[in-house]
Amino acid sequence: MILLLVSLVFLQTTTAQIGSPAVQVKITDTPFSVSNSQQLKQIKWVRLGPTTKQAIYCVSETPVSQLRFVCTDCLEKNITDIVDVLSSASDLTRIAGFPCVMLKDVAVNVNWTGATVICQAAVNGGTVDSQPAVIDVQYLYQPHVVDSTGQSPVLITGQGYRFYVECVQGADGKCQQAERRKTLRCNVQSHPPPTSYRWLKNGQSTSVNDVQMTLGTEMIGHSIQCQANNGLYSELEMPTSPSVQIDPYSPARLIQTNFAALQSSSPFQAGNRLEINQQINLGCQVQGNPRPVVFWRLRKSNGQVVEAPCPQGFDGQYQEVSNDVGGSATRLNAVCSLRVANFSYSGTYWCSACSYVSQGSPECSPGLNIPGSSTLTIQAIGAPEVSDMPISIEQIPNSNKMVLTVRYCADPMPRPPREVVFSIDNNDLQVGQSWQNFRFETTAQNNTVPNCYLARLLVNSMTKEDQYRKISLKLQNQFGMKTINIPIDNLLGESSTLAAHLSGWWITFLVALASAVLSVCLITICVKKGLLCFSSSETEENMKYGEKKAKEDFNMNGTYFDAFDSNDFNTNENADCEVRVARSGYNVYMSREAVV
Repeated sequence: MILLLVSLVFLQTTTAQIGSPAVQVKITDTPFSVSNSQQLKQIKWVRLGPTTKQAIYCVSETPVSQLRFVCTDCLEKNITDIVDVLSSASDLTRIAGFPCVMLKDVAVNVNWTGATVICQAAVNGGTVDSQPAVIDVQYLYQPHVVDSTGQSPVLITGQGYRFYVECVQGADGKCQQAERRKTLRCNVQSHPPPTSYRWLKNGQSTSVNDVQMTLGTEMIGHSIQCQANNGLYSELEMPTSPSVQIDPYSPARLIQTNFAALQSSSPFQAGNRLEINQQINLGCQVQGNPRPVVFWRLRKSNGQVVEAPCPQGFDGQYQEVSNDVGGSATRLNAVCSLRVANFSYSGTYWCSACSYVSQGSPECSPGLNIPGSSTLTIQAIGAPEVSDMPISIEQIPNSNKMVLTVRYCADPMPRPPREVVFSIDNNDLQVGQSWQNFRFETTAQNNTVPNCYLARLLVNSMTKEDQYRKISLKLQNQFGMKTINIPIDNLLGESSTLAAHLSGWWITFLVALASAVLSVCLITICVKKGLLCFSSSETEENMKYGEKKAKEDFNMNGTYFDAFDSNDFNTNENADCEVRVARSGYNVYMSREAVV
């Protein structure tokens, strides 16, 4: 009997968890009863605007009390925005006469494609699930015309998009057919992929029905568009790209520079030498179509190529000049006003004439990394300065010695011994000299940076006191002097404390003073307490005499008060007074009370 009851309870629980097997739940695209509906294997949503127009239903039958859409794999696919959409389904049960919910006007996301959705029904305390359906979002965004590398056309303010076809002008000033032709591509994002394309010239269809179109000078001055379709639109409603104007392309080139004239005049000195803080104006004349821009480059003596300290590209300083040759090319004068601020300005300068024919990298001549035939070389000269490389300190392996390296730049070079001096607490050291545990080891030239040098100071067994010495490197040449302060404590990365700043003599003095004060305090305590050697025989006799005197003087009414009884004091109700004798013979407490 008990086994039968347990079996019935188990069957009821299992039925409540899985629901009634007779209940059907289906995902469909029509609001029909569940027996007349076909379960969808795929939910196809077409996105032609902000929302989809297709309606999706979930239908069931009594005794179902609630229906809801559930995504089973959105969490693992990191699709989070679909949850609120599925929970917003409209309940049509009263209208339909059977359990029914609907999803319509859904703002679908294209990344929902591949997500699995079920409809879940609540019945008899459990749930029943429909068969799964996979979402398929179909869409086609507006096409765009790009070049063969995928770069978009140049957008010119007030003139629209531009692509360029190379133009070689003939004797008549017109563009001749060039071997270099332009390939354009119709770029579009869609699902499924496009199956048909169409190219338009000035709004009219051309014979090209491929994803690519190759054109030459015959298209100069015309407008190009492309269309694409993946079956979501009719042939008359195919999405069309923005128009792109085709213009002639004359590669940007360098016409002339003023570099030679600069180097042969003041303030340049022999050997391309230029004093620091001098200012010069570099000039380049360039020509091209579209309107060219100039990039200024600097190759340092170590071979590194960087941007010169000049306004670059569209931010440069330009002046348009007349073009005697004619045609569509624009001729400009570009200027770089350069003040030589330090020795890092030394190197070879040049300018590159560049054209942006797409939104990618510009086409330049000469190149941005390799100079052409016209360059300007600057050799900065001046008083010593701190190098861009920081001061360093390192420990010699397997020793307690440390080497301090200071880098500096100068032209002409400061010459040891008198023009390069280390100073330690106002004690000057020339190369090879020592003071206490400091030694000026050597000077050397930096192999990677011209006109830059280094000086090394050896510190043998560095102490805490050494870390806070006043150390500097004094430099000079014919242009001036420079003192480089060296904070060793900062280089070592240790914070400054009061104890660290105290010299060894002060620390010794403070320790001795503290020891003396402590000794005086201990002696005073011993004298007062009679401890150790400060306890005398006279003191012991005085103590014994006091104890005897106390016993003789305080015998009242036949009552004897022993100062050394087990009790601290004794009282008698018939006595005229109360006497308390402390265990020490020197202290007695006595009080007299009236007899009542």
